[in-house]
Amino acid sequence: MEYTQVGQLNNDFRTCLHHLMSHGLVAHPRGTTTRELLNYNITLIDPRNRIINFPDRKTNLKYLLGEFIWYISGSNNPDDIIPYSKFWDNIRNPGIVAGYDKDTVNSNYGYRMFGHDEEMSVPVLDEDGDYVADVDQWTAVRDILVRDKDSRQAIINIHRPADRHVGNKDVACTLTLQFFIREDRLFMITNMRSNDVILGFTNDVFQFTMLQEALMLELRATYPNLEMGHYYHNAGSMHVYSRHFEMAEAIIKDERSLEMPMVAMDRFDEHIRLGLIGVEAAWRDAGMKTDFDFEAVGAWKLLSPYWQALVKMCFAEDEEAMHDVFGIKEH
Repeated sequence: MEYTQVGQLNNDFRTCLHHLMSHGLVAHPRGTTTRELLNYNITLIDPRNRIINFPDRKTNLKYLLGEFIWYISGSNNPDDIIPYSKFWDNIRNPGIVAGYDKDTVNSNYGYRMFGHDEEMSVPVLDEDGDYVADVDQWTAVRDILVRDKDSRQAIINIHRPADRHVGNKDVACTLTLQFFIREDRLFMITNMRSNDVILGFTNDVFQFTMLQEALMLELRATYPNLEMGHYYHNAGSMHVYSRHFEMAEAIIKDERSLEMPMVAMDRFDEHIRLGLIGVEAAWRDAGMKTDFDFEAVGAWKLLSPYWQALVKMCFAEDEEAMHDVFGIKEH
């Protein structure tokens, strides 16, 4: 069977694996073995179709939402995400090396979007050109698009040259996130230096399209008719590691995937952001149990129905909430 891209996530994920296993170049970065495609591009026509769904590549919903909330918190503390995946413990930077009093990681892109790292902040000037304050990149991008709907400067920089020092185990894979408003739709372009299709892409596409939709909602205060545009994902090296070759071959042969777009996000603002951060922290501190009483957390009241359903689906494994998130009507 010949696989082609059609703008649908699961189909195009399988197509990418087919291209990698059939035509991928063999490379051995850092002593590993990979098959890779250079300058590989995937376009999603519907960015709400953001969850990979294959029997041989089951998506960890807890991790997806946990990482999203970690991003929007602006934290780069690995202890906030390690309970979801021990991977982060392996790439943490000791505080004494990073110049902080605590360990950090570079690949929490949220720290560079929502945090206030001096190197990544954007200065705000008044009409006379005098310095007013620094703002985070998320705020700066939103303000750019509010001032100029057709701007080509709405870019969030993730990559930082200082990360490339010898011995750093955590050089951010993402380079930039760019946003365009065209024909009353918000388009997003992600550029990556490197992307592991099995572990990296499957998480990245969820996080970035969630951010695309969140920014669209914030911009609706200025542009009430704004809708979602396409999502473009570009990788300098799209690759699969040899330890995943068998999984890749199984997915290529498996036709059982199902495209399941999420329903439209109803709100995203500072109240939602703080509510998610508060609810997740309370749940994590209580041991991350599926029977946790979310409604007893004060921050729960800050969340709209969309976010309450998503939290219950991902953290409590609530089947009824899953129906709400995916718009599944019971018969």
